[in-house]
Amino acid sequence: MNRKCNQCGQDVGYDDLYCINCGVLLENNEKNHRERNEHSTPPKGGPYAPLSLGDYLLIGLILMIPVVNIIVLLIWALDKHSNLNRRNLAKAGLIYLGVCIGLTIVFGIGMFRAVTLDQRIYPEEKYYEYYIEHPDFDEWMQLPYSTDET
Repeated sequence: MNRKCNQCGQDVGYDDLYCINCGVLLENNEKNHRERNEHSTPPKGGPYAPLSLGDYLLIGLILMIPVVNIIVLLIWALDKHSNLNRRNLAKAGLIYLGVCIGLTIVFGIGMFRAVTLDQRIYPEEKYYEYYIEHPDFDEWMQLPYSTDET
């Protein structure tokens, strides 16, 4: 959608601020820009509204409560009419939760296998303790060198 410059008649783009031929400031563009920006900002409280700092603080507090956090994440992720940002945050939280549970299971199985392998190799449950013997410092010890040499 093109328009013409009022000064020279050159075709200019709809989003151009200045005429590409004469360089004059296009008057209608600033007005159109403001109108488009006013209409493009989402209404407060709508499904596309950005979350505020208070919303993030409340979400953080809710997600600190065990078991409740999983239920709330599921509710927010599955609700089609809630805030899109909160829904995406909940989906990301569930993905992280799934990854953490998967890694815990993998490492848990690995630890279980290590313990069973250790019990199979050492079935008598003998534990070897190594003691480091220190000389009793209360007794007089003859040094292997004289103190005058140092």
